[in-house]
Amino acid sequence: MDYLAEGTCYLFAPESTRRRELEAGLARILQTAGFQEVVLPTVQAYDPDSPKPLRRTVDSAYKLIDSRGRVMVLRPDMTETVASIASRELSRLPRPLRLFYSGSVFRPPRPGLPDPMESYQMGAEVVGGAGCLEDAKILSVVARCLEDAGVPGFQVRLGHVGVIDAVMDFAGMPPPLRARFREALVAKDLVRVSGLLEAAPMPGACRDFLERILSFPDGQEVLDAATSLASYDPSGTIQRTLEEFEEILAGARVNGVDDCIQIDLGLLRHLDYYTGMVFEVYAPGTGGPIAGGGRYDGLLRILGSQEGAAGFALNIDRILMTACGWGS
Repeated sequence: MDYLAEGTCYLFAPESTRRRELEAGLARILQTAGFQEVVLPTVQAYDPDSPKPLRRTVDSAYKLIDSRGRVMVLRPDMTETVASIASRELSRLPRPLRLFYSGSVFRPPRPGLPDPMESYQMGAEVVGGAGCLEDAKILSVVARCLEDAGVPGFQVRLGHVGVIDAVMDFAGMPPPLRARFREALVAKDLVRVSGLLEAAPMPGACRDFLERILSFPDGQEVLDAATSLASYDPSGTIQRTLEEFEEILAGARVNGVDDCIQIDLGLLRHLDYYTGMVFEVYAPGTGGPIAGGGRYDGLLRILGSQEGAAGFALNIDRILMTACGWGS
């Protein structure tokens, strides 16, 4: 009889010892940066009436029935739980509120990808903190954690949701097309993105910029293209979001972490509540990002709070894989 479900994991020494040491080292860095630990529940109640942006996560999560017949969800994500606790149970604590946590998350594997159903994460969130300098500090803490973990050659791909949204506004994309375009960008399905651009009517300058996102996924070229496009935008929204993005980059330079940053204005994350800076971190030898995060003021608004928030999660399994050579 199989008692271990496929895709779950267990560790034995020395790997279990190494993970414990890594976790302790990262906790010290986060505590030094002013974060306090919060221990989160593994199981949460399933709310079929939760707002649509949150349904994507919980509807696809693993579910179980408790002894009273209630539907429960096996934790698929920790950011939403932290945001909920911070905006309700911890609403009286001073802001900005800096919290960190660790634990397993459980997600069904994506079709065609060898993702395990269980992965171990450590993350940190700043609730009630706003502004580009706060975003730059987040990038600095992420870089410090990965340097301390011994991850070689990592790169932070940095984008801004507001830039893409402003370009789609300027292009006059109708909501159904925007949704398909975002989905294709999140999936990094360049063939589909190219097909959507070819079929959609839009100003030539917008088409040129969006095609440059595909041709130059990082670097100064795509930033120059966005700046050029901003000069045609009468609303000024593209220019304002670019200025915010460049202020974050300047903050990263002040904090000494700009060397590991690559500009990727086509980067979007799979959750709709991100509103500003977004990033994913990659390292040689891993099959996916080892960290990711961004600014998600939209999530707090969904929860009924007007506070800003930003944070990140580290994929501990992938960090150990690249730092210690696990799986190689």
